[in-house]
Amino acid sequence: MTSRDIDIAGQSFRLDLTTAPQERLDTLAGEVTALFLKRETEFGVNPAVRIVYPDTSPDGEFLTDPVDLIARLSAEEGQRVSRVVVLTTWGAAVHDALVTAGFEAHRIDMPAGPDDTWAFLRGAEEAGAQTLYVEAVNEADEKIRPSYVLRLLDEKGEMVAGACGSIHARDGRRYAYLAMMAVAPGLPLGTGSRLVEALAEALRGEGVGTVHLGTQTAGPFYEANGFRVTLRLVPRLRWRPAPDGGKIWHDLVMMARDL
Repeated sequence: MTSRDIDIAGQSFRLDLTTAPQERLDTLAGEVTALFLKRETEFGVNPAVRIVYPDTSPDGEFLTDPVDLIARLSAEEGQRVSRVVVLTTWGAAVHDALVTAGFEAHRIDMPAGPDDTWAFLRGAEEAGAQTLYVEAVNEADEKIRPSYVLRLLDEKGEMVAGACGSIHARDGRRYAYLAMMAVAPGLPLGTGSRLVEALAEALRGEGVGTVHLGTQTAGPFYEANGFRVTLRLVPRLRWRPAPDGGKIWHDLVMMARDL
């Protein structure tokens, strides 16, 4: 564990980077996840998009007959479905069936993220029609068990922001996957950006050259902090209230940043 003090807009914080032991990492990553899920409640879902998390057990319909599952879900909408997006970490199991059914397949290569991640797309957005988004991701994948947690602590030692993810090597290079990042409300303007840069510095110190992530709610933030969009899956999936009473829309995107 390494720690250092940091000043943000005149307020004092401590940055704490943990890379071992695994039990401690799991506990701290759970704290980051709890903060992330709390902040996620501030975002709404586009009513023109239906999000489904199917049963991914070996005998579940997603893995045994994904085409029939999608047909049934589409019929349940009560409104015509013009576009279907599937994001899964069981790509090999469903690839042939979905491609045969007319889906366009995109391999999502994240060396430190879930293996066998694919996106399958069919159709196009149409006014008055629905988009069906099916997400089948194994969050318990041992490969993405946290290998780093970066926390921002206030003067009381309580976590007010954090990030966690995994690091893996491939072909002589080291990569990172950013599983989650969250910042508590009420912190000084620019805290999130300072955390991203602190994370980039910490990952460079671990020999990482590229970091990957996927997000439904923070694409513009990450773009402003050096990430590029590698694949845009669902435009206008989520929204948060704008100061003028309107809505600020966010796309579901996959992203990367070279360090």
